Amino acid sequence: MNKTKVSAVMCESYDLPLLEEKIRAAVELAGGWPEKMKPGAKVLLKPNLLSAKTPDQCVTTHPEFVRAVIRELRRKGVEKITIADSPAGVYPWEELWEKTGMKKVADEEKVELLPIENFERVEIPGYGHIPVLKELKSFDVFISLPKLKTHILTKITVAVKNSYGLVVGESKSAFHAVAPSPRKMANFIATVFGKIKPDFVIVDAVESMQGDGPANGRPFKSGIIMAGFDSVAVDSCACTAYGYKPQDIQLLVKVSELGHGTMQKENIDLVGDAAEKLGRLKIPRSKSDILHRFPERMFHLLTLLLTYRPFIVQENCIKCGKCFKACSQKAIFSEGGSFRVNSKGCILCMCCLEACPVKAVELRSPFQKFMALMKFFKK
Repeated sequence: MNKTKVSAVMCESYDLPLLEEKIRAAVELAGGWPEKMKPGAKVLLKPNLLSAKTPDQCVTTHPEFVRAVIRELRRKGVEKITIADSPAGVYPWEELWEKTGMKKVADEEKVELLPIENFERVEIPGYGHIPVLKELKSFDVFISLPKLKTHILTKITVAVKNSYGLVVGESKSAFHAVAPSPRKMANFIATVFGKIKPDFVIVDAVESMQGDGPANGRPFKSGIIMAGFDSVAVDSCACTAYGYKPQDIQLLVKVSELGHGTMQKENIDLVGDAAEKLGRLKIPRSKSDILHRFPERMFHLLTLLLTYRPFIVQENCIKCGKCFKACSQKAIFSEGGSFRVNSKGCILCMCCLEACPVKAVELRSPFQKFMALMKFFKK
């Protein structure tokens, strides 16, 4: 049996010539571009554009990383290139593209920015129909450009989770009611992934995210670029950067069971000068790992008893209302001009954390609330 190849190469900065060189090396080590990547091909680049955050916050795929990929495609004679992703919160497209640096790259490299607004409903077995980017089928090649980050619900977010961004924006928060626990959400995303698999993956892990990702964590200098054809295999190697084994990630277990990729170590050939470094990084995880230990049937009850819920830090809140709009359960309400969380209505979908532009929403445990109270009384 031929092993699935995944590459991991060293890249210490977002210097453009260095990025081009290292992305070229990563692609070659992973087996080269897809065969259908030919001059005249119409290519979709799908970075992680979770929210309107600047590149230094490490929430989104770095714009220079995307630029380097575009230039490598041009070396292959590809001219028809489009960038598209759907953010978690309610952001005007211009604001999203401007803050993430995508507008500057698109203007200078003469590529198209596509708002994910038009959709067609795709049947997902066991879940009904979901709205997916209508234009997706018009592209010859779909390349995923994820950011290596932690994720409160799925532990990590890399290639498999990145495809979920092609589901039309505001509808994503509503699906959390259908899958209200980390395990159920992982199963749902794994099933959706089967319908929107990329042809190739190149991971921006030059700087990755530690802590409470995908939006509230902090940058971590990993110095790595990864690439491969199999998203599941790429993610199975990437998760070791956080000290996880692939079987620790329910999303990878489920997507592998569905036959959408390979997660078994013995079936993956990890190559490149950063192959050994990847497993030694030990990037700090999210404190929400405790949520994954709760038994499925008792998940909601236990989180209520422990009052493990999003908390809006009032001194940081700018009253923009994005958390309110992102909450499908209407568990966020306005009181005296301030937004607050109704713990009983919250299903821990974390959409409010992802949507907040200023990190005013935090996931707090009883201990953290106690410490915050002590800090208040010390003032």
